Amino acid sequence: MRRCAFHRIFMSLTTRRETKAVAPTHRRPILLALAASFLLTVLIVVGSRNLEHYDAALFGYTVASVVAFGAIVFRYSMWLQRPATRVYWQRGWQLYRQRDKLIANTASTAKTVATNLVAQRFIFKRGFTRWLMHFLIMWGCVLSALITFPLVFGWVHFKLEGERGYRAYLFGFPLNLMDGREVVAWVTFHALDFTAMMVIAGCAIAIHRRLRDRGAIALQQFMLDFVPHLLLIAVSVTGLMLTVSSLWLQGYMYSFIALSHQALVIMTLFYLPFGKLFHVVQRPASIGVELYQERAREMPQAKCARCSTEFVAQLWLDDLKTVVDKLGFDYSMSDGKTLQDYCPRCKRIMRGLAYAGLPGANEKVFGGSRVEDK
Repeated sequence: MRRCAFHRIFMSLTTRRETKAVAPTHRRPILLALAASFLLTVLIVVGSRNLEHYDAALFGYTVASVVAFGAIVFRYSMWLQRPATRVYWQRGWQLYRQRDKLIANTASTAKTVATNLVAQRFIFKRGFTRWLMHFLIMWGCVLSALITFPLVFGWVHFKLEGERGYRAYLFGFPLNLMDGREVVAWVTFHALDFTAMMVIAGCAIAIHRRLRDRGAIALQQFMLDFVPHLLLIAVSVTGLMLTVSSLWLQGYMYSFIALSHQALVIMTLFYLPFGKLFHVVQRPASIGVELYQERAREMPQAKCARCSTEFVAQLWLDDLKTVVDKLGFDYSMSDGKTLQDYCPRCKRIMRGLAYAGLPGANEKVFGGSRVEDK
């Protein structure tokens, strides 16, 4: 009954017009995905000096990475085809390239990257524990990726030179020689162990919250909210088991652990483009949204068609109308205005007046039974 009433209110405020939403096409995302996978394959061949420094035992990781990278590009391209996302994307780049504000825009972008992406301060406002959870998971995964993928692709490799000296090679070019007994070398060789512990700690906090927080319990889904954390924990634990087996167990069950670790990593890579972890790829786009909102406050503001109050930037309002039209919705009013031309307060007033004018609006509902006002 309530949905029917609100529908009648909306229809009394707006005029109906048949519109058709623009359906996204798959051709361009597919071509971009194939091009991305091909480009990554070429970079692997070139970066490893024609596979000279490539480890054939890591072939499974490589294939999964190439396929997952193409899938990520495909998903990201589909996401950019959404009307709202596309408008934010285009406006963000358009506003950033303004010549008279290029320095200010660069400074604003750098500040957003430092506060929102690096420090995750927007999550800190929701609580320290929640911030710590996101910080550990994000940086644990990012640092692991920055270490793992160059090693898998053959872009980085190490050679033992002398009795205890190790030299790192980047794309075949030698770097500084490291003493295997130095603290820096030890930390470098065990960096993945530290990032694995960061991920395990962050996922443990996340799962504990999912099991205790009533708000999270009411909305969570196993595949969406628990599977990503369980996969990350499994990958991290098996990675630590490889270190334990090689250092303290004389390689006991190393092959089995390595195959299990590889299978879990491949599962996680295939899950990444289509699961909850994809928001890690989406998050950098928020830089353009922040810039859009900051510049919109400096632009001419739109005035409410009813009370003449400035309530939003005119540019943002025009973009909203464009997005709504592309989505196939029509909020045209009988007086030639659209519902977006009114401020939130006037929208509530108009909705209340329309509701009061409906037949039977003086009826009250008590426990499902309708009683007339006397």
